[in-house]
Amino acid sequence: MWSKKAAAVAGGAIFLTLAGLIRLNYLFISAGLVMLTFVVLSSFLDVWMPNVKIRRETSSDNIFEDGNMNVKFIVKNTGLGIGFVEIYDTLPPQARITKGSNYTLLYMKPWQEVSLKLPLRGHYHLGPVKMRVKDAFDLFYNERLEKSIHSFSVFPQIEVLEEQVITSRAPKLLSGAMPLNVIGAGTEFYSLREFVPGDSLRSVNWKALAKKGKMMVNETVREDVMDVILLLDAREVSAVGGGKDTPLEMSCRAAATYAKQLLDERNNVALMVYGETLERVDLDRGEHHLFKILTALSSAKPKGDLKLKTVLQDLLPYLPSGSPIILFSSLDDDFTIADAFTNTISRGFMITTISPSSLDFEEKMKRIPNEPLLVARIERENTISEIRSFGLQVGDWKADESVNTVLQGG
Repeated sequence: MWSKKAAAVAGGAIFLTLAGLIRLNYLFISAGLVMLTFVVLSSFLDVWMPNVKIRRETSSDNIFEDGNMNVKFIVKNTGLGIGFVEIYDTLPPQARITKGSNYTLLYMKPWQEVSLKLPLRGHYHLGPVKMRVKDAFDLFYNERLEKSIHSFSVFPQIEVLEEQVITSRAPKLLSGAMPLNVIGAGTEFYSLREFVPGDSLRSVNWKALAKKGKMMVNETVREDVMDVILLLDAREVSAVGGGKDTPLEMSCRAAATYAKQLLDERNNVALMVYGETLERVDLDRGEHHLFKILTALSSAKPKGDLKLKTVLQDLLPYLPSGSPIILFSSLDDDFTIADAFTNTISRGFMITTISPSSLDFEEKMKRIPNEPLLVARIERENTISEIRSFGLQVGDWKADESVNTVLQGG
């Protein structure tokens, strides 16, 4: 392709040649022909342009919110020519460049490094790379779209839960490895009972046999960890606000924090995300399971309007009996909340609610007049009071508070 410089030189050459012919000025004619010959020959010598291969390297495939990712370009010239190369890498609109640039004009410099900051969870990709290779005289260039796509995920930010949160109030959902004493094969003595056919002779208490004259066996208990269900509200109403300041973003950060704490304490954790449909990550434990939960949280989008009662009606029959449920929801625009909590309690489940206040974001954006905003606050306080009247724990999470303080006084 012709550059502006090439067009200007060719135009000047034609002008000088025509002017020389009109004025019979051989100096003009000679200069014009030399310039025109130079441009024509250069147009046929694009084979001498650099043949550029580009490769991208990143510091990580997954980072947390507000984390930094280093991106390095390795540019290699496999052709015979020399010249300039323009490179532009397409970035996600949420990315903030903290070092370097995603655009560069270089004379075959071997590498280019860029640092990005991603402030918002989600799944993103870098690329494609737009490249323009110029000849040594900057007269002609070739444009190419390098389909170098690098996908990566930004996980919700995780806070470290402090001691006072763990010991805040019964039931202590985060009080260590949540032991459940269940009768079965174990090492801790529980009681004596009479021998029945099928019992192992190893479990016979011979001292009790000598004392009572009949065979007795030792009954022991085994210690299990508890199955914890994280329930995330991703309905369309959870998108109130903007950027990181929405109930959904706060809920995702809280869910990631609680999941990390619970899994570190060897509990089984499941994640259920409801909005348009119910997405689930089944019960499991370990680092690999934390990765699954963080990936699911990064994928959560505000859409749909599933009601809590409908979700719990479908979900509860398949949950392990007595498993604690932690609900992350702003409790907005859901008239089924009271019935949902009543049905859940009647089945023997307990729900702890972490509720980010969407009204704080509405107040910051000044989209609702003061009087309707006051009415909405009263309605929210009434909803929280009604849930607490069931004997359940509710954390009224303000926008400027840490997740550590949510359940204090809740």
